[in-house]
Amino acid sequence: MTVVPSARPLLDGTPAGMSEDDAELLAIARELLRARYVVGRHEVASAFRLADGSVVTGLHVESRSGRASICAESAAVSAATIGGSGVRSIVSVLRRPAGTEHLIEPCGVCAELLIEHATDARVWLAAGDRYRAVAVTELLPFARLRTGRGGGAA
Repeated sequence: MTVVPSARPLLDGTPAGMSEDDAELLAIARELLRARYVVGRHEVASAFRLADGSVVTGLHVESRSGRASICAESAAVSAATIGGSGVRSIVSVLRRPAGTEHLIEPCGVCAELLIEHATDARVWLAAGDRYRAVAVTELLPFARLRTGRGGGAA
């Protein structure tokens, strides 16, 4: 099997079809990333719109041990939980060392976390050379549903 590296489209403005509210999330994530970006340490920022209209953010925090690293989406899920209102929309931005910025989808671990804690949200991602919003539940069509842990999925 040949593995072809995926090329992410360059984020050079607001994607077509993105609402004003989601464009605001994009601007907030980009601003956070530009302020805190460090190669190999803080390369992704996320902004979440909550049901009450407020916005929370998260920043990628890389650890030398790898496993202890925190994704921007995970950090934002925690902030949303503290905020006490459901998540409605998610935008995450990746910055490459060359300075280019790209809309990025959550990793598989974060997708599972979002399915449990932001079930009703939509998330923006790159699909080929375009951008679109999808339901969080579409990220992992066969997501694992945990039972018996209290408060989780049935």
